[in-house]
Amino acid sequence: MQKQPDNILKHVAIVGVIAVAGYFSLYALDSHLRSRKGPWEVTFAVETNGTPYLVVNQPVLGVREVKVRFPGEQSPLTNAPVTVRFTEANTKPAFGELRFQDATYLPGTVTLLAFNHEVEFIQRGLVLDRREQPWKPGDVAELTPTNQAPPLRVKARKRNY
Repeated sequence: MQKQPDNILKHVAIVGVIAVAGYFSLYALDSHLRSRKGPWEVTFAVETNGTPYLVVNQPVLGVREVKVRFPGEQSPLTNAPVTVRFTEANTKPAFGELRFQDATYLPGTVTLLAFNHEVEFIQRGLVLDRREQPWKPGDVAELTPTNQAPPLRVKARKRNY
């Protein structure tokens, strides 16, 4: 009895199907892991006396209604309140400036510069003017013009020509 030669195309096709199925399965798993906790939800608003504030929510982490007020400042908002979900890079805040955002794995990290105050949302806590505090649902923090953090010192780099 004569042995039939192996069909190399059959083996390549089987390996190809396994590779494609594995790729799409791992891609779906990674996509789920990246978005399962959801983004930071920040509501930018103005009190009746004109004081701007923001309210941070992230239900999966247990962050609910954490308010940061900016007494002594004037809000540029005319159509308040505005809720912003930081789902992708370079999401525009309603007031202030986006300094840094890492939305690779949500909720990620968001750093805002609002009225010369640095406000950062990270999973383990709220960082106000580079001072970290744990998340406490319903907490209210005030950032006045007199308690601003000093500017960051940037070291000059040596240039080698």
